Amino acid sequence: MSVLTGVTLLGRISSCLADQPEPVVSILEKRHRHVVLQQWDLSCGAAALATILNYQHGDSVTERKIALAMMGREEYIANPTVVTYRQGFSLLDLKRFVDARGYAGTGLGQLTLEHLVEHAPIIVPISVYGYQHFVVFRGMDRDRVLLADPAFGNRTMSRSRFERNWLTSPGLGHIGFYVQRSDGLIPPDRLTPQASVRATPR
Repeated sequence: MSVLTGVTLLGRISSCLADQPEPVVSILEKRHRHVVLQQWDLSCGAAALATILNYQHGDSVTERKIALAMMGREEYIANPTVVTYRQGFSLLDLKRFVDARGYAGTGLGQLTLEHLVEHAPIIVPISVYGYQHFVVFRGMDRDRVLLADPAFGNRTMSRSRFERNWLTSPGLGHIGFYVQRSDGLIPPDRLTPQASVRATPR
């Protein structure tokens, strides 16, 4: 009988662990990974913001909590149909929420795709079947734009199609909304594009 040293045991255990199969992940799980899906027709802004706060900054907050907080504005209480008329919440609504939560929310204008890559993850408005829709721009993979879409999950879009659908604001051009920490800490950054994101074209 031989006595195994700690180093030998560690080597054998590590070898066994290395041979273990990786957990099977479904296509749906990959598509929904690190994306907060919207639960209501006009809550894409709240869901996109929840995606940023949860997975970029490690701040556990639900889409519902964000939506209810933004609906608490006097303007919306006095006239709830404003949200429907505007096809959802505005970037100003998102800014007020994150600023009150201790972050620095910044709306950016005159943006190019290169600016989005520099500031990713960043919330941008796009046109979907004629409606304004907020998504999270996560990055680029060659000529594909990588998005966290509250209505679908992780998806990709050709650069040309994205640039056609990326909405502009009068006098500001292409716009986006960027959330920064105010505490100086490095965020968890779970929104950095992974292979699972690149595998879902739509």
